[in-house]
Order: sequence, then C-alpha cells, then structure tokens
Amino acid sequence: MPKKSNKVAVVAKELSQGELQKLAHAGTKEALEKIEKYIKSEKDSEKRAYAELALEECEFMYYEPTNEKEEDDYILSELIRRRERNIDDMVMKIDSLKAVLEKSALEGKVHEKVLAKHKNKREEWQYNWMSDFVFYEANELPKLEDQIAYDEAWITEAKKMITTARYKNMPARYLQNIHFDFDGETLDGDDDCFDCEDDCDICGNDEGIF
Repeated sequence: MPKKSNKVAVVAKELSQGELQKLAHAGTKEALEKIEKYIKSEKDSEKRAYAELALEECEFMYYEPTNEKEEDDYILSELIRRRERNIDDMVMKIDSLKAVLEKSALEGKVHEKVLAKHKNKREEWQYNWMSDFVFYEANELPKLEDQIAYDEAWITEAKKMITTARYKNMPARYLQNIHFDFDGETLDGDDDCFDCEDDCDICGNDEGIF
C-alpha cells in the first residue's frame, strides 16, 4: 500500500505594499529571495507588477558597488554579459553564412550541369553563377570563428577576476537595464529612478521606485 506523502505545498506569504517597500529598501539577498518567491506565487497581475518594481529597487540596492574593487567587478559583469551576447550574435551570423555557402555550392553544381548540356550557350551563360558572389561570406567565416574563440577566452579570464560573491551570478536581466557611464550621457537626465516620474502613483517622488 503506497505511503502518504507528508510533503505540504509551500505557499509564499502574501506581502502588503508596505512590506514590499521595506524589503525593497533592505537591499539584501534575503529580501530579494522573499520578493522573488512572492512574485512566483502571486496570481494577481497588479500585485505581481508592484512586487516586480520592488524587486528592481531591491536589486539596485543589493548590487550597488560600495568600493573600488566592487566597482571593477560590477563593470566586468556587464562587459562579460555584452561579450556573451555578441558571441550569440556571431554564432547566428555563422549559421547564416554557412547556409548561404551551402546554397551557393548547390547552385554551382547545377550551373556546371547546365553548361555541360548547353555547350552552345557556355560563353553566354558562364557568368550566370560565379563563386565570387560568396567570396565575402567565405572570408568572414574564419574571422568570426576566431573572434568567438578569443571572446570565450576573454570571458573565462574576466570571470576569474570577479571576487565579489554577489556579482558572480548577477542576472543579465538586471544588468541590461543599467546605464553605465562609459555608454555616454545619462538616460533622459534621470538620476537613480529609471521607471517613474515625479507624479508616480507608486512612490510619489523622484528618488527611486519606492
């Protein structure tokens, strides 16, 4: 006879807006985990949206560098994310180039058969297909593959340099919403708050999300 399971489904405690604000301002790992757990279990879309704003604020507080070494690790995390994204783009480009080369090779085989069967048209049709059309693609492939190899080696070394524990697995989702000084001017003149205006109905101020 099968034994009854003693496992009970754990449901995250519903958090009020005040509790979410406190967690957002706490900016700790524990606060992040509580908000994330709540977001996963909350069915109400409005409450979940509010909690997601709290998560953004909490992440900003938690990941904010506090010294020069953390600043370096923080920037390295972003540079790694960008290289990884570029590698993904280059892999897609390589796949596309290979498809073009395969298509061209097949067209070339057919072209040769056409010329063989229509010898009286060889001179007139010989330039209807030329391998030079894919010269660029053929030359780009090794360049891209070499760049990927370099970027992967670069990422490996960069990750070794990050010693701040909370930056080792910083979410790419968080980083892609952060503006870095080396990217140019600030976004629309904003300071810390990227998501709300002075009359924000959530925080009612321009000093942050909450």
